[in-house]
Amino acid sequence: MGCDIHSFAEVRRDGKWEQSGAVFPLDEFGQGWEKRSHTEHPFDWRSYGLFGFLANVRNYSCAPCIQEPTYELPFDVSDKVREEFEGSDWHSINVLTLKQLLDYDYEQTFWDRRVTKEVRPGYFDGAALAEEGEGETKKLRDFLGLDFFRDLDVLNSLGDPENVRIIFAFDN
Repeated sequence: MGCDIHSFAEVRRDGKWEQSGAVFPLDEFGQGWEKRSHTEHPFDWRSYGLFGFLANVRNYSCAPCIQEPTYELPFDVSDKVREEFEGSDWHSINVLTLKQLLDYDYEQTFWDRRVTKEVRPGYFDGAALAEEGEGETKKLRDFLGLDFFRDLDVLNSLGDPENVRIIFAFDN
């Protein structure tokens, strides 16, 4: 069974957080990207590498994690986003400000330990852990890819990085 992300951008205006679509008619995330059509949800594609980086979810690559999940919605979450979470069975809730995302060191390298191995004749595990000498060293910027940074640019257009945040969780 796969895992997907459910993500929402919020902007703080006059001390109150509002979902970005309520502040701006926004459907620019992913617009023109190769993998997906445009949406109002940042980072809205299945990438276990991205999930590992954002919240240590399905982190088969052993990528650095920007922040472990908080597991709770912030008390000041917008009503619209709170409604999206109500009744869901989403897990690993996390909140990151745009400032946290922009300030992170994407030039660092890490050992990507996700490899595909034949576990028995004709059966392959695409999330196997590399042994010493397997896998490869990657720069985090290359590992996350262009779509991640394009979505960061869209988030950056919403306002002051301390007043823009993403709230997200995962399903199985």
